[in-house]
Amino acid sequence: MAADQRNSQLFTYVDENGVSWNKRGPINAAINAVDGSSAFNAANPLWTDSKARRCRKAVFQDPTTFRTVRFPVFTHAAYAALTSASTIALHVEGETATVTYQLADTIPERVRKVKASRNLVDHA
Repeated sequence: MAADQRNSQLFTYVDENGVSWNKRGPINAAINAVDGSSAFNAANPLWTDSKARRCRKAVFQDPTTFRTVRFPVFTHAAYAALTSASTIALHVEGETATVTYQLADTIPERVRKVKASRNLVDHA
């Protein structure tokens, strides 16, 4: 049996402010059917997750083995469409058939809030 390799590529990610970015995501037909991914645009900047900024994600879990798969959700519409009844059928290495994963969690986008800085008076 051929092994399934995890592959990824850049897709267009639209943040909560409507700004388009390029974000790396998995190439998987089952995941790409629900994550809102579309072809990347070379003119868009690259989105990288950091302490101050994190993309929205979905976490799906196999209810039997408790294995999880986590991936970015590229549009707000795709994120809003995920419900507790959402499932994806993924191939697991060593299994002959696909395994149905159920939505376990959605993780919202996080962007650090901008606020005014405080300037203290210099003392002589």
